[in-house]
Amino acid sequence: MQFISDVLPDLAARTPLSRNADVNLSPALTPKDLLELPSVGSAVPNVSGTLLFVIYSKWSHDTDTESCSLQVSSIAGSAAGSQTILLEIDLPAGEAFWFNDTTLVVAVPDSTEHTTSLYACNISQDSRPERVARSVAEIGELIGALPTDSAGHFRYSPSPRVLVFTARVFSDGNLVTAVAQDRAWSERKDTARVYDGQTYLRHWNQYGGPMHSALFSTSLSVHERKWQLGDTYVNLLKGTYHKVPATDSPGPDFDVSDSQVVYTTKDTSLREAFHTKKNVFLVDLNGRSPPQELTIGDHGGTSNPIFSPDGKCVAWLEIESDGAFDAKNYVVLYDTKTKTRFTLLQGWDRSPSSIAFSSGSHVLYLTAPEIARVKIFAYPLFENAQDNPAPITLTHTGEATDLHALSDGRLLYTHTTLTSPGSARLLSNLHDISNPSAIVSQEVASPSVDALGAPREYSRLEEFWFEGDSRKVQGYLIKPRGWTASKKWPVVLLIHGGPQWLWGDSWSDNFNTQIFSEQGYFVVAINPSGSTSFGQECTDAVTGDWGGAPLRDIAKGFKGVLKEYTEIDPKRAFAFGGSYGGYMINLLQGQARGLGLQFAAMASLCGIFNTEYLSYTMDELFVMRHDWRGWPWEKQSQSIHDALSPHKFVQNWEIPQLVMHGDLDFRVPVTERIATFNALQQRGVPSRLLIFEKESHVFENRNNVLIHFNEVFAWFERFARVKDAV
Repeated sequence: MQFISDVLPDLAARTPLSRNADVNLSPALTPKDLLELPSVGSAVPNVSGTLLFVIYSKWSHDTDTESCSLQVSSIAGSAAGSQTILLEIDLPAGEAFWFNDTTLVVAVPDSTEHTTSLYACNISQDSRPERVARSVAEIGELIGALPTDSAGHFRYSPSPRVLVFTARVFSDGNLVTAVAQDRAWSERKDTARVYDGQTYLRHWNQYGGPMHSALFSTSLSVHERKWQLGDTYVNLLKGTYHKVPATDSPGPDFDVSDSQVVYTTKDTSLREAFHTKKNVFLVDLNGRSPPQELTIGDHGGTSNPIFSPDGKCVAWLEIESDGAFDAKNYVVLYDTKTKTRFTLLQGWDRSPSSIAFSSGSHVLYLTAPEIARVKIFAYPLFENAQDNPAPITLTHTGEATDLHALSDGRLLYTHTTLTSPGSARLLSNLHDISNPSAIVSQEVASPSVDALGAPREYSRLEEFWFEGDSRKVQGYLIKPRGWTASKKWPVVLLIHGGPQWLWGDSWSDNFNTQIFSEQGYFVVAINPSGSTSFGQECTDAVTGDWGGAPLRDIAKGFKGVLKEYTEIDPKRAFAFGGSYGGYMINLLQGQARGLGLQFAAMASLCGIFNTEYLSYTMDELFVMRHDWRGWPWEKQSQSIHDALSPHKFVQNWEIPQLVMHGDLDFRVPVTERIATFNALQQRGVPSRLLIFEKESHVFENRNNVLIHFNEVFAWFERFARVKDAV
């Protein structure tokens, strides 16, 4: 057998790391340009729906700094591109929440003093527009400080004048002594950690420690212009072992009413890493009575608990079975007076990702993935279910998140697309949702022109469908910048993570499909079996079959594109994937020839080498237990690992591959990439390994994201030239 490195020995030569900002690229959008575009936070309205605030962040490559600002603007009468900024606050870190219609409270953590200071900022519609960002200490009035720098997820209940927030504490649940306890723990003489298996050994990018997140309440009021912040902090979860938010949840996992808090937390009788079951509880704001469980029987994860505005109902999302982390979400409605519950939308073949009540509590708004978009739907409540067989679609493009129902039939949400990092949009005329054509959609807040830079024209996202392994499969094509049919173009196949995920019309700066077309590649992004938004049967099809039907779908679709577009140069075909996509890249290494595929080179990020070993080392062990049909020693699971683990096919590996990973990735430990690289080296296949220190499964350091993009393009270009020469 003749190794590729024997034919092309120059490719094994040492190549310096691609630290240049743009690696001699000159398209309209470079990786540096992409990463310097602003990140857009959620738009949060005041109670009357007249004002909103958004937190924007922007990274500068030249100074290697990230600036964050909070902007307050008017909702009423706004038009795209004409928003009036009433206030702009320089906010390096922290959160904000509305105290009332004209007062914004900004929470600023201090990691030196280990406190969180609260500042009150007064705003009105008549305020003079403030376009020079100033610090919150200059603009606001200091209310007081909480005795921790871990406070977050603030919710204010105005009627009882109670502030609820999360903070990290030790097992005694004492917020006041938590900082001193943490200091003592950090300064201990030994470095031993002990685990008995009940909690996560490690999760995402850190080992489990003695602290956990809990819910607290305290008083917050103003009288005759004098602020009063309580100095008593009630731990609403004390003695329960509940964690809010849960270790494996992005939060906040709770909501407040005039008298109670509803929250969801992992079932404390089960091992965190083995199970997904989360229960929903009600607890009084004063914490004087123990939490009351609302969930019953066997079920899986729960999320997004909310109160209806009239206080009569609680709603949440619930998965039917424990362990099935990406199964369909159902909507559960709980009547707080009669203590009865109803499960809604059982016949709807979509899985809601978030919910919100209308201001009158008679309509439930939902977001849900549908055909590679995340749309907003409306579902009338308390009517004959036969009259409402399915929710009514309100939006049709991009990705919608963070719903806030306003008065007068309005709905505020955050919206992104593949070519837009985000904006706040408003739906109006929702009084009669049976007439969607009357609904008006408008942009009410977005990054400034200065932040976005010069307007750019991007290649159009083209949708295509084909007959896959056992179902119709959807994908996207993006033609390269400067496309002309008279020229031959390189092509890149992009494989998404998950596997229960999707390529959609939404913004991402870490894995943006548009950036590849901007560098001159014809982009093929396929949503194979296992992808979300195409019905639960499609999503569930990946269970027990990570590398079966999904890989055949991808191969069939990619070959179809190559046949359809003769402008593509098949000698310059490349593939790139991250996480599950990295698993598929490794699997393609061993199966590409058998599938009739050829690639000049491939690249993978945080991918998997040995699925059986990963079943023991992953942080969330329930993932592999569910998706690979049991524990790795069990017969059915073992047979699947034998058939679909990439390491079983190393004898066929021959495609040059770039391998990248973060050394703090506990979802897919870094040893998976070291094994991948060593296998490539042992096979004599041209390969390159990049280890990013202090990075987890998703890179946070923008410089590292930039290098990862540059290395991918440099790697592909290297082999594009070689293939041309050959």
